[in-house]
Amino acid sequence: MNIFWFITEDNAYYQSFSLLCKEYNLKSLIPFPNIEEIKNAIEQESIAFIAPYPPPKEIYQLFTIKTLPNKYGILTTQEHFSNVPESKALENRLGLSVIHSPFTLKDIGGATALKKYTAQLLRAERQGYKAKGIFLVGIPGTGKTFFPKCFAGELERMLISLNLSYIMESDTPIEKLNSIFAYLHQRAIDYPQEKFVILIDEIEKMIGNSSVKEKQMLGRLLTILNDINTPACEYQFNAIFFATANDLGSILANNPEFLRRGRWDELFFINLPTHEYAIEMFEIYIKKYQLEFALNLMSLDEIFAEIENKYQKDNTIANRFPYTPAEIENFCKRLDFLKKAEGENFKREDIIECVEMIIPLTKSAQDGLNKMVAQKELFIEI
Repeated sequence: MNIFWFITEDNAYYQSFSLLCKEYNLKSLIPFPNIEEIKNAIEQESIAFIAPYPPPKEIYQLFTIKTLPNKYGILTTQEHFSNVPESKALENRLGLSVIHSPFTLKDIGGATALKKYTAQLLRAERQGYKAKGIFLVGIPGTGKTFFPKCFAGELERMLISLNLSYIMESDTPIEKLNSIFAYLHQRAIDYPQEKFVILIDEIEKMIGNSSVKEKQMLGRLLTILNDINTPACEYQFNAIFFATANDLGSILANNPEFLRRGRWDELFFINLPTHEYAIEMFEIYIKKYQLEFALNLMSLDEIFAEIENKYQKDNTIANRFPYTPAEIENFCKRLDFLKKAEGENFKREDIIECVEMIIPLTKSAQDGLNKMVAQKELFIEI
């Protein structure tokens, strides 16, 4: 005997059972059944059950489980009429941070190789290509986390932050990880057009640790990353993975196979910006913080000369500007602060003071940067 158990969180299904009964040739549906109601009804013909949860484990095998899709995509009917954002609804279901990114590739200065790859990927996808993932490594403050947000915004995909530290706090982290991918798998069945970007930030923190639980978790994640978008994968959903790392030392020492081709479509090393790209970044942030007035006191060429005269001698990375993108933004934010604090008293000397205050990593962490840059041979350099 085929006994249906329908799972749904959408209130619309509980308002009237007539359509479900007609579709599945049922006499009646029992909502939110307790164990006694199940036992009393289970021998009756054309009886089914509906609830936002699965049947009890001890009798799970008796049922044909059907998950009913929400009436409004990610949103249930009640969420739709309560104006709950899609990203918030997905966040609640996964227990992870989810955003609709407001950024696009126009918000990034330089990064030509990444922008070129994105344009190629969009064309390839229209021909049926499915990307697995992109690995970003490089100097802190160069935009490794920001780029996936811009990428997601450019492709109009929601970005899911796969926080491995949070998952590890679960009593059963592998089950938690599996449940996340199982949910996305089911959504792909219900809504085949949905696409996501999944960000695994600072993944080196999970590499080389001695904990058995962490090793098992990493092994499970590597298996999924290796098999995703192939017939071998138990989960089928449309997502592009991004992983970032500041330091490859622990990865190369403990899990060098993590970097092999096939697991990642592209491997990028994000270096300090060139002089040309630094100009692009300054122009973006000058516009963002409305700092055009400052250029009347000191031209961009003069600001660059001031920064390079002070810090370029400590910069051992050839043909690169001494500031990271984060330091360029911080410089402009500092100017914005002084503009608002000083008003009409803002002067050229305030700009020079910002140069003195924003000390770059090229000066404060020279040895560490040199070690990171030594790893760039493994990647496409940006």
